[in-house]
Amino acid sequence: HLVAHGRMAEKDARRKFKQIVAAVYFCHCRNIVHRDLKAENLLLDHNLNIKIADFGFSNLFSRGQLLKTWCGSPPYAAPELFEGKEYDGPK
Repeated sequence: HLVAHGRMAEKDARRKFKQIVAAVYFCHCRNIVHRDLKAENLLLDHNLNIKIADFGFSNLFSRGQLLKTWCGSPPYAAPELFEGKEYDGPK
């Protein structure tokens, strides 16, 4: 969409960001962490609403339980993954 239409207006960008936050919150409320959230995994439906795709690295989590598995895309990974530390999935 950005390639075809160029830079998004701030109002539209804010709306998309709110949709991403709402989708991540929806997953976290169901104890699901995506673990590979990046632009390539954000799709637009025919109404230009955000849809999160590619749950291949997703995992179930329990509150207070740390995750250990390295996964996702290195350019978007949290520093603790590179350090080999356990991490709190929803954070």
